[in-house]
Amino acid sequence: MSWGQGVRAVLGAFIGVRKGSAARVDQILKPWQLIATAFLLMAGLIALLLLVVTWVTS
Repeated sequence: MSWGQGVRAVLGAFIGVRKGSAARVDQILKPWQLIATAFLLMAGLIALLLLVVTWVTS
């Protein structure tokens, strides 16, 4: 799995929009790789939101 494929698959799942052809390509990805990518992206999103809230409220 390339990092880009995993990120595209996870971001597509976050947003809820994926093409059928992309979904078929995603079937070759291993579940543990997708879970790890999802946790990393989720942690990044939480960190970004915390930074924005800190910046706005200070």
